[in-house]
Amino acid sequence: MALYTFGGTPADVLTDAVGNVVPDGAVVVRRAGTGEPVTALYEVDGVTPIGTLRSDPAGSAAPGAVRLFKARDVSEIEYEYHGPSGGTPVRRYQQARETASAALSTARSALAGPDTRLPLTGGTVTGPTAFAAGAPVTFTGPVSAPGLTDLPGARVFLVTGAVGDGVADDRAAIQAALDAAHTAGGGQVLVPAGRIYGVTDFLTVYEKTTIWAYGATIRAIGNTGILRNFLADDSFAGYEGRGSIQVLGGLWDGNAAHAGVGTVTAMTNVISWMHAADITVRDATVRNTSSAHGIELNSIDGGRVLNCRIEGFKDNSAAGNRGFSEAIQIDLARAGSGSIGLNDNTPARNILIQGCYVGPSSRLGLFGRAFGSHTLVAGTYYDGIQAVDNKIDGTMHEGIYAFGWCRSVISGNIIDNPGHAGIEIAVPDPALGYTLTPYAIAVTGNIVDAPGSESAIRAVGHPTAKLSGVRVDSNTIRSSGGNGLQIEHCVSSGVTSNTVESTASTGIFVNYSDGASVDGNTIRNAGSNAINASGSVSVAITANHIDGTAGNHGIAIGPGADGTNGQDAVITGNKIRRAASAGIRLSANATGCLVTGNQIRRDGGTTANGISLAAGATGAVVMDNDLSGNGWNAATALLVSTAAPITGMGETTALPGTNVVDTDLTPGTALEAAMRPAGRYETTSRLRCGTSSAPTSGTLNLVPIWLPQGLLISNIAFTSGGTAASLPLNCWFTLHDASRVALARTADQTTAAWAAHTTKTLAVAQTSAGTAGSCTTTYAGLHYLGVMITATAPPALVGEGSTLLGATAPGLGATNTLQTTPPNVTGGAFTAAAFTGNAILAYAYVT
Repeated sequence: MALYTFGGTPADVLTDAVGNVVPDGAVVVRRAGTGEPVTALYEVDGVTPIGTLRSDPAGSAAPGAVRLFKARDVSEIEYEYHGPSGGTPVRRYQQARETASAALSTARSALAGPDTRLPLTGGTVTGPTAFAAGAPVTFTGPVSAPGLTDLPGARVFLVTGAVGDGVADDRAAIQAALDAAHTAGGGQVLVPAGRIYGVTDFLTVYEKTTIWAYGATIRAIGNTGILRNFLADDSFAGYEGRGSIQVLGGLWDGNAAHAGVGTVTAMTNVISWMHAADITVRDATVRNTSSAHGIELNSIDGGRVLNCRIEGFKDNSAAGNRGFSEAIQIDLARAGSGSIGLNDNTPARNILIQGCYVGPSSRLGLFGRAFGSHTLVAGTYYDGIQAVDNKIDGTMHEGIYAFGWCRSVISGNIIDNPGHAGIEIAVPDPALGYTLTPYAIAVTGNIVDAPGSESAIRAVGHPTAKLSGVRVDSNTIRSSGGNGLQIEHCVSSGVTSNTVESTASTGIFVNYSDGASVDGNTIRNAGSNAINASGSVSVAITANHIDGTAGNHGIAIGPGADGTNGQDAVITGNKIRRAASAGIRLSANATGCLVTGNQIRRDGGTTANGISLAAGATGAVVMDNDLSGNGWNAATALLVSTAAPITGMGETTALPGTNVVDTDLTPGTALEAAMRPAGRYETTSRLRCGTSSAPTSGTLNLVPIWLPQGLLISNIAFTSGGTAASLPLNCWFTLHDASRVALARTADQTTAAWAAHTTKTLAVAQTSAGTAGSCTTTYAGLHYLGVMITATAPPALVGEGSTLLGATAPGLGATNTLQTTPPNVTGGAFTAAAFTGNAILAYAYVT
């Protein structure tokens, strides 16, 4: 097992975000690339184990320095540590010292062979060559030999001669090291930590170069940016420019001018890359950008920005119109977008932005966008873009603007307080003269908190430039100033398993997007419709959980703003509660929709209807929905206007069909429900009342009635038939629960007349709660209405007749006898006696 050596260089110093050293800081060592913790650490002797690696303490000769140490079987690592104030951990990449030694060993082995020795004065070595000990040896040209491998890190060039006070111009000193690496064919440029290096113009880094800048600050003190991979007169095609470059660490201060601080007023990128492949910026902080971008990835194939912080932006443009500028821009080579040629429209592709932070700096504000693009040309896409696991702390416009991105992933980002959308996928307007149709874009596992007036996440195409295959999955949206999620002019998109809470407008808005699937989402407290599909064909809205809308409906299907019909929607398996108007609404011309297996509850809200259909909502099938527990009759639960949907087998359109509503008691309830006066709950339908029966004088008779939970009851009514009461002495009505416990009663009418063919309606006078005037039911199900009349001859009561079978549980009919005084029902004090068996099937109702 091999041991590899790390630490002990001038760059191995822990620093915080402003360059201060971090003494006695705990250091976690991870395997580069995988992040796996490395625990087999040893002192430089290779024997003594290290429990916790820490930087040198404050009283040492080099506070904050990381001493030499060894790690087993790991040749590339990342340091990880926290600054004094905690927060996001800092990571730094490093290769083992043995990497360079391996290159030297390879070279020596190659040069020691009989056929690979160097010539003395040029040409080919054909015999042994030796140099005297200590003698100088100079090579004026390239050296090569079979087996000589140019390993990364074989050449190291230290920046020397710099003042490092942040005032002096140190550009020449740093550029000299970069030029030396270029002359050598590549290498590593080491910028010593703990200093502030001022530069008055761009530094140019060449191909196959790694810049180590951990703990160093490089600050623009002129009126340009800091670093780029080209000269002003360079010109490259495609990705053929200076690539294979790494920038590791460093605070790159763009020094934008504002409020008397900073020198840069020009529109300039702090770090700019063009026409190249294999570019990495890792562990860097890019700060205080003037008008343009912190990092520009223009015409780059394989660009990576990893674990970086991009902080602070100032729009110094004369017009003040750079409020859209991205912290990291993904761009293409065209006139007006790049600094050099060729303007061949080469786009950036295969870009990874991971683990980065974007937000304000200590003296400057927010970027327009964190990551994105705003320039395109015909026939060109930004392909293979990944924005993964980043933190965005506010933007003036969108958090991430995926303009023309294709086959891309936006995942695991936390986006707080974007001025517009948190994430937007967009394409150019075809009116510009060309049409792009990006596809296969996944937006997954992001958190967007408190976005501005636009939808938190939106994918928006155009009528003739639609997006396809957009997947918006497992995102969390909170406190949106507009919609939660918006899919517009998309084809075959999926909006699944998202959580949307508290939106000013619609929770999920599907607009002109045929074949969309809206499945398994949770929407709470939407300002308008929880889910609205407008102008869309064949949308499937399934298994969503909706809880509360301040306006409109739980789910709405309707036309688009241009009149395009919504049609053939499938709405199934959704749970909807506390919608403001209807649980499900099929608006004008919402044709051919299937609404089945949904559960809709009012639950203390204002929901007026379970499912409502506009007159033009034709061809609907509305079956097997649970609309119970809301105090609705069939006509209220299913408000169908003039377009009767199919509600049951055999293409029946009778209400409620196979849908369950509170008054669905027997197979014939559709017509009976249609005949029931609004707001009335009856013991039986008036259509069934073909006779009348007289109760026994002085006996309390209970008639069964089904009542919903939460129903407010103020009055109880019975109707007399052709025989009036003769010499009445007492008369009162009662309400009982299924166990015959009295819940409410009316006052005794004593000798008041009760004429023939008259409905006597009595107000509630006492309840089990001790209040007068009304009673509210506490459950849905069986209750009883009681009638007690003492008279020489009681009146005949309209109903379905009488029966002798009332004693069988749950029972009905005659109970207490010889009644002359209304019972006290306060606190459930009165329970009617057991049923005797004699029963009248009287018609009665409550209101």
